[in-house]
Amino acid sequence: MKADRLTYLLLLILLLPSCRDGNVSTLADESTLSPQDKYEPDWIPPQVPSVRLAYIPPAIIVKTPEEPQQQEKKVVIVVKRDTINGIPVRSPGSITFIEEQPEIDEREQTEEAFYAISYVSTNRYIGVNFDNDIFNNTDYYYTNGIRIDYIVSIFASSPLSYTMLPYRKYSMNYHGMTFVQNMYTPTNPDTINVQDGDRPFAAYLYLGHFKNTLSSKHRYRQYSELQVGLIGPGSLGGFVQDQIHDIPPLGWENQIQSDLVLNYTALVEKGLYNPGVFDLNVFAEGQLGTLYTNAGGGLRIRAGKLNPYFSMPGLATENSTEGAKGLKWQYGIFASAKMKMVLYDATLQGGVFNKTSKYTIPAEDIERLLLQASFGIYLAFKQLGLMYEQFYISPEFKNAHHFRWGHINLTYCF
Repeated sequence: MKADRLTYLLLLILLLPSCRDGNVSTLADESTLSPQDKYEPDWIPPQVPSVRLAYIPPAIIVKTPEEPQQQEKKVVIVVKRDTINGIPVRSPGSITFIEEQPEIDEREQTEEAFYAISYVSTNRYIGVNFDNDIFNNTDYYYTNGIRIDYIVSIFASSPLSYTMLPYRKYSMNYHGMTFVQNMYTPTNPDTINVQDGDRPFAAYLYLGHFKNTLSSKHRYRQYSELQVGLIGPGSLGGFVQDQIHDIPPLGWENQIQSDLVLNYTALVEKGLYNPGVFDLNVFAEGQLGTLYTNAGGGLRIRAGKLNPYFSMPGLATENSTEGAKGLKWQYGIFASAKMKMVLYDATLQGGVFNKTSKYTIPAEDIERLLLQASFGIYLAFKQLGLMYEQFYISPEFKNAHHFRWGHINLTYCF
């Protein structure tokens, strides 16, 4: 008995330090412990019936991750229409309230929610353009042309604005109307006889509605124009030329006969290199209709002290959005070159519907691939701009001459 008591006493002495440290516990059932929870000490104390020693690891506190706070969904107004200071003036689309952000191009990830809004400029412009070969001391082919442009925001509400090319990204838009009259004569306009192998007399007159879109952020320009008018005697080409010349040309009775002019012009232009004092752009354009059907593209360059090409059409008033940082004086030079594929030219081949013209150029004699180039100078003071440009075009039909003419433009912004 004394030996048993001595044994229990030794066990108590050994157990007391561990119990004070809280590292042991007495369990009735070891099956509740997982293998990793079991403690295997280097020294195992003597075991007695109904008593086992096991290691209980300290409690591991696992923090439950906080649920992420749900961000408020921003209501985005996607506006697919032109506006004047944010006020819609036409509605080819509609204002839509959506709960999710629209898909945005990678280059636009940093843009604000209203990236899709386009605006109509509050600036007004009147421009007069005059073309004539007298600047090159000739009097044939494209012999005279006049174009008068009037740009004002009210034209954005015209039903014809629905026919203009849309642009859904941030941009400034200029809507206008134009009046155009162009005249063409053969190399010898002073004979009443038909001159085979030469250009026929022709003239046309039309009214046009156009839209010029500029995006400074994307260095992008887009132009579209719808033209409605007539070709033939009703365009008064012969009458106008009679007033200009001391000796009236005699061959206008052989001109292209009356027909409908219904044409559409479209152009897109992208900046390639625009550091500020120099611009290099690439463009593509096309015409489709009863007057001209063709397509082409080329390059445009300009240099000088000039307002940014894709921010405004050269001029702007000081109190307008685009004119806030405009230059007082502007001066520079510019040039362009393009290749054009010709499918139809009514001034050479006659009208689409009226085939009674006395003389036209056969389709097989039309030059299908043309080169056209130009260069010019520009000068502007505040809201008044003056431009002079020289044009060149390669022969348009078999046995034709290379041809040049001059162009003058005077524009006032108010």
